[in-house]
Amino acid sequence: MAGRIAQDDIQALRERASIAAVVAEYTQLRKAGTTLKGLCPFHSEKSPSFTVDEGRSLYHCFGCGEGGDVYGFLQRIEGLTFPEAVERLARISGYQLRYEELSPGQKRALGRKTRLSEAVEETARFFERQLAEPEGEPARGYLTGRGLDAEAAAHFRLGWAPDRWDALVRHLSEQGFSDAEVVDAGLATQGRRGPVDRFRGRVIFPIIGQSGVVAFGGRILPDVELRTAPREGSPPKYINSAESAVYKKSETLYGLNWARPDIVRREAVLVVEGYMDVIGLHLAGVRHAVATCGTALTADHFRQLERFAPKVVLALDADDAGYAAADRARGIAGEVGIRELGVLPLPPGQDPADLAAGGREAVDEALGGVQTAVEFQITHLLRGADTSTPEGSVHAYRRTFPLLAQLPDRFLRYTYIRDLLAPAVRLSADRIERELDQAIASGEAPQDHGGVAPRSQAPEAGGANVTQIGGVERAQGPRDPQLWLEREALRAALQFPHLLPDEWAKVTAEDFTHPTSRSLFAALAETAAGDLEAVLAALPDDDARARVRALALSERTISPDEWHLLELVRRLRGAALQREVDAARVAVVDVNPRTDPEEYRSLTARLAELQRQRRDVLDGRQG
Repeated sequence: MAGRIAQDDIQALRERASIAAVVAEYTQLRKAGTTLKGLCPFHSEKSPSFTVDEGRSLYHCFGCGEGGDVYGFLQRIEGLTFPEAVERLARISGYQLRYEELSPGQKRALGRKTRLSEAVEETARFFERQLAEPEGEPARGYLTGRGLDAEAAAHFRLGWAPDRWDALVRHLSEQGFSDAEVVDAGLATQGRRGPVDRFRGRVIFPIIGQSGVVAFGGRILPDVELRTAPREGSPPKYINSAESAVYKKSETLYGLNWARPDIVRREAVLVVEGYMDVIGLHLAGVRHAVATCGTALTADHFRQLERFAPKVVLALDADDAGYAAADRARGIAGEVGIRELGVLPLPPGQDPADLAAGGREAVDEALGGVQTAVEFQITHLLRGADTSTPEGSVHAYRRTFPLLAQLPDRFLRYTYIRDLLAPAVRLSADRIERELDQAIASGEAPQDHGGVAPRSQAPEAGGANVTQIGGVERAQGPRDPQLWLEREALRAALQFPHLLPDEWAKVTAEDFTHPTSRSLFAALAETAAGDLEAVLAALPDDDARARVRALALSERTISPDEWHLLELVRRLRGAALQREVDAARVAVVDVNPRTDPEEYRSLTARLAELQRQRRDVLDGRQG
């Protein structure tokens, strides 16, 4: 049983692998000075802003802000976990990884889970083989009728569970698995005479997690009577594996293993309801679709999806049930931090598999009608409203107040009122907004944000001129000369550490005015010169790391020679002394030389000394 990947191998592989070669599989790179540039694979752009520094093994996009090392790139582009990214890079590079041995205690803790995983994987192979057997002919006919040929069935690892009480139990027993392991893996239930197969007479859809198959969904065949059906009542159309040590339905999404690369590229995921919906969409070329496994979307589902894309789109029926699902999902998405929640309204009587049967163009046309969750809900509330009379119009727009009151952003509320509500009821948007404000103030429409936290209206810009690019705040050149000076000095320390003059050792945190600058300077002071990886690790959060990575990989704005760097450091130190000079002048003015001559002489002497120090620094007379 493999343990953890050896830490030495992780570092050695990072240093050995060519990040440029890895990135080049996803976007074309061209030489640009000391770096490589290309179009960003994570967002649409016309001018290259994606930069790769082969020497530092880092990438950064100046358009969307994505960046990191080669492992981070593989995690983001392919939707991999860190261990998966290491193993993927090892396969690409032909590097043999070593795994650290687990302790006896760790082996005991993981032993049972490993046995259950092996039982589930063997079950998947058993069902796949049964689909090809004569007994699987009805299942093959069903799949063919749904547009799935043998190649598609093999890709999605579809199978057939024989219509027998213990076909799987017997097979797993022959493979050395105990009855307890089969039951604990959710593959069988305990009957009076022993374990009974959970799946009988069903087409099987394996559910694949990060470590392989973790569970199954099973569908009975239409118009086929089960020999092993329950004595009372009809068998359910679909059943899923019971939860186990290897399967938690609230954390698992069907199809995510196939969809991850397209989710990352599209920066969106489409969530549907059924297994055949996912398969149909993928076969139609819409490969960013996933499905829940017999449960509503949970916070854990949203947390998984948030790792791969900022936008989640739900395929929902345009009815009361769809409204309730959108309302519930909107609250959970807000808690988790999903930036965009959309809804694909399904035509009456159709599901996503029906859309997929019409081909890629039909699905793309439907996706063109995606609405925000709030837009979907407002449209539903207004559907069927009688707006032919003043009374009907007033009743219609007031129905939306409980929903609109949940939106913490006043501008967003007004936008929905202006663009959707007011035209529908043919009334003034300002009038509706005033009445909504009154309803909120009086408590008639309480502001329960439904889990959506109010967003900051003025995010810290770090003293830079901030612009919005693709929904992400990105700093441009600082307007403040002091901040420009700090940025250039720190850029020089990142890009030319070997050329820094001796006077750099005299620089202190007090020479910087902005907290971000001080944080970076502290990280530089704590790490070896030129060790960007260590600097990034020493920073307090991902936002700071993104800023510093961008600075390190940005285009050089000063000449990389010792004279220019010396001048930059002197100006930085001189500016700090100038601030002290200015403060000393204020102190001198505040003292009356007649009533407090001693204090006055002390302060003027201090001012003269600071002025002398500043001249010496700028003239190079002070080391």
